[in-house]
Amino acid sequence: MTASPLHQTALDSDEAWGAKLEMDCACGGKLLLWDKKCKGCKAKNPFLRLLKKRKQVEQFFDQRIQVGLMPELDKAQLLLGSARKYDLVLLAVLKRPFPEHQKKEDINLFMRRVVNFFPSMFKSSSPKQTAQAVGDSIKRSSVTMARIAWKECEGLLDGLTGLGAPLLFGQGSGVQPERVAGDLLLAAKPYIEALKTLQLAHTRMQTAYAPAKEIFERPLKSKGTKGLWNKARMKFKPVGERLRLPTAIWENQAEHEELKRLDAQLGKFLEQIRWFSDQRAKLEERNDRQMNTYRLSLRKHLVLGLARRYAAADPAARPMMVKRVLSQKGVGSWLWRVFFGVRGASSACEE
Repeated sequence: MTASPLHQTALDSDEAWGAKLEMDCACGGKLLLWDKKCKGCKAKNPFLRLLKKRKQVEQFFDQRIQVGLMPELDKAQLLLGSARKYDLVLLAVLKRPFPEHQKKEDINLFMRRVVNFFPSMFKSSSPKQTAQAVGDSIKRSSVTMARIAWKECEGLLDGLTGLGAPLLFGQGSGVQPERVAGDLLLAAKPYIEALKTLQLAHTRMQTAYAPAKEIFERPLKSKGTKGLWNKARMKFKPVGERLRLPTAIWENQAEHEELKRLDAQLGKFLEQIRWFSDQRAKLEERNDRQMNTYRLSLRKHLVLGLARRYAAADPAARPMMVKRVLSQKGVGSWLWRVFFGVRGASSACEE
């Protein structure tokens, strides 16, 4: 089995605690990690003292994972940050789907703002670009999360045991980013599918803008008889709810229909945004479930690392390793730690 800090949930609890591990005895014989004593020299196996404290050791690891490891993994997970930023963009579109005309603002200056507004809005609210950003976030996150998991676990076990890791412990770490990326992609898949649905409305809105853009760019007269006539036309024949124009800018019925079509497609995009609004919350729920799985995996990985380090250690160093673990607050009793514990072991582990 390949050691992998974030993918050990399927590991049996006893197996994580080294039930099948074999180690060398000082006499040259072999024994299993869970054996009470060596069959050859009858020397006692100190690891049994840790087995009696399994619950306390696991709680110790859980606390270190929660305080030290999970915040770092959360920070390295860029997917949710990308989704939150996109939420803010969509919220801004909902609040302001079309520029507001200022009092006494020249109509041509206003239409210039309108022409500049739409391309910027199309780009920032693009579901396709957001989906591409999700893919990039997953790729970068997976590498960083895998690195953090290995580094933090190794550091914690180094401080706890005072012993280096056996060679077997680090094998297979190169595939870890790919597996993390697969986990993140699975959690993001419904979100990406929702982005594809939103993209349909976004594309139709952009298509409807193309003929309307020519109308927006045309020079207009806002004064004199022509200006009064255009304002009157606007009152009797408005474009729609979203395109709040201060005056009529169309020259015929066909152009009026083009503007109404853009207004309608803009309205449908806003409806799709409201439908999309709960997708980030659902993404965060799936991410929370994945992180809970990682918590369990990290605990099993640390327990397995503890067992492997003990098995690979020199027989003479094993009793001190056990003593260091029992010296941790929450593992050994307070009275035992005061009279028999290893001084500095707890602070070394925290570092």
